[in-house]
Amino acid sequence: MELMIATMVFGVVLLFITMAILQFTRVYYKGLNQANTQDTTRTIIDNISQAIQFNGGNVTTTPPRNYGSTASFCVGNQQYTYVIGKQMVESAPTGSQTFHSLVSRDLAGCSSSSTMPPMNSAYTTGRELLTPKMRLAKMEVSSVGSNLYRVTVKVVYGDDDLLQDPTAADTKCKSQAGSQFCAVSEITTVVTKRVE
Repeated sequence: MELMIATMVFGVVLLFITMAILQFTRVYYKGLNQANTQDTTRTIIDNISQAIQFNGGNVTTTPPRNYGSTASFCVGNQQYTYVIGKQMVESAPTGSQTFHSLVSRDLAGCSSSSTMPPMNSAYTTGRELLTPKMRLAKMEVSSVGSNLYRVTVKVVYGDDDLLQDPTAADTKCKSQAGSQFCAVSEITTVVTKRVE
């Protein structure tokens, strides 16, 4: 009888320890994914902001949001080509996925009519600014005054089934069991062009 009670107590203690470890793991991965998504968003904002401040060339603004189609804008000789709402993957993209989400490349004489690199090809010129499982929900560069530009970037991490309306600009994570594998980060800043 005493052995059965001791075994039952030991089993309950092990159950609580297992639940605590699972909860800790869930919180750890959620924090890690949120931090990576925020770092990526901050890096993109810094990259575009520094290009606007110090490049000295013309700045073309972003076209209206258009899910799934490729668009680009230029900051001097730097071209930023992007796809809104499609998740970046490393192999065999489906309809809601793409090989590249945001590519930055040097392009002499860059303008709004410049040729864009292929985003749904494994091989493209330039540097990818997102990591796999991420997507752009917003990419906006607009002129708000003389030599002033507003830059907004929203990066989402996670698969379609973890997001509410994954193709919308206001997409967010669903509150469910897999939420540790979902994160959203949006940053807006106003940049002054310092070099003509």
